Amino acid sequence: MFFDGKKEVSVPELPDANRPAYKKKVQHSIIGADVTITGDLVSSGDIKVDGRVDGNITCRTLTLGNQPVVNSSIKADTVRICGTFNGEVKAAKVVLTKDARVSGDIMQEILEIEPGAILEGNISRLQPDQAGGQVNSQPGGQVSSQPGG
Repeated sequence: MFFDGKKEVSVPELPDANRPAYKKKVQHSIIGADVTITGDLVSSGDIKVDGRVDGNITCRTLTLGNQPVVNSSIKADTVRICGTFNGEVKAAKVVLTKDARVSGDIMQEILEIEPGAILEGNISRLQPDQAGGQVNSQPGGQVSSQPGG
């Protein structure tokens, strides 16, 4: 709405199909600490998990908070793990914060591991030009990274 000094003028919203890409709204979903989900989560937007998820997660950006327990397979553009995760991650970028406790496989183009994070599993690097996120089993392999050892 605009105010032209005399009266309010309403400006109609463009439907999503006609809206320029830079103006499209990204949906954010939050799974609260008191929520347990058994099943798959699929979103074209961002998901933040503070609760428990037993199932596959597919989204644009996934953030696992400090308290969640997630047992699943994850496919996303960006994954940030701050809590406990058991399963497989396939993403362009994966960040393990100092409080991350990961047991499973990570397939990624970019991997950031903060000091203090625990990772037990296999890592594989995805090649940016590989369609469909196919994994190139180049350097990588069994990893066990724990503080002090």
